[in-house]
Amino acid sequence: MSTTASNVPERGQPILRLRNVSKNFGAVSALTDIELDVKAGEVVALVGDNGAGKSTLVKVLAGVHQPSSGSIEFCGQSVSLDSPGKALELGIATVFQDLALCENLDVVANLFLGHELSPWALDEVAMEVRAWTLLRELAARIPSVREPIASLSGGQRQTVAIARSLLLNPKIIMLDEPTAALGVAQTAEVLNLIERVRDRGLGVIIISHNMEDVRAVADRIVVLRLGRNNGVFTPDASNQELVASITGATENSVSRRIERKTGTAQENSGRPA
Repeated sequence: MSTTASNVPERGQPILRLRNVSKNFGAVSALTDIELDVKAGEVVALVGDNGAGKSTLVKVLAGVHQPSSGSIEFCGQSVSLDSPGKALELGIATVFQDLALCENLDVVANLFLGHELSPWALDEVAMEVRAWTLLRELAARIPSVREPIASLSGGQRQTVAIARSLLLNPKIIMLDEPTAALGVAQTAEVLNLIERVRDRGLGVIIISHNMEDVRAVADRIVVLRLGRNNGVFTPDASNQELVASITGATENSVSRRIERKTGTAQENSGRPA
């Protein structure tokens, strides 16, 4: 088990391609004709209101749900993600919002949980060395790999969950609300970590409701609305454009605030000095 990604395509090369992917639950259409590209060394943000289909799409890519129709290409090959194990085997790792960490175990035990070296005779020294090596590569602020998870901050726990997924040598990492409920310093720590993961040449998909966090790290912002694609933006897109695409309404609180500021500025410019 190496601490670096293996067989990752060159930066800028496509890793994942979705074409016309739909997912139905009975008569309910959760996703309709979704198209998504993710390249090596790129952070793609999935944004949208509650019920937009973000979580369903991530579960399709994680092998939890199988698409009702459409095609998925991974590294140029058509694939069927028919189970979470198949997704991991291909190189798609997912860090869900609950992180799935064991609070009573230390960092090393959580990193290797289910993937222990020599499971019949645990090589604690080798696991500790590999844990420190990976965490140093990520410049992670973990006080000790023997620290129990229960004593770590939210940002440090997110770091451990991401580091655990990297031990499986993925080509893509999906992060579900990685900065939810974190303070300012912890959020900055996680965003820095996402950038370091991107610098390793991996593709990163993040789901977030926080537009400032999205702007800070994303190379592209993909908007979903009511289970459909509703725009692709660069981080330079205005809040007004993003909110309009997410909500489907050009008239909203952001646009009204901008109009008020514009009107006030024009009034002030027209007044005599």
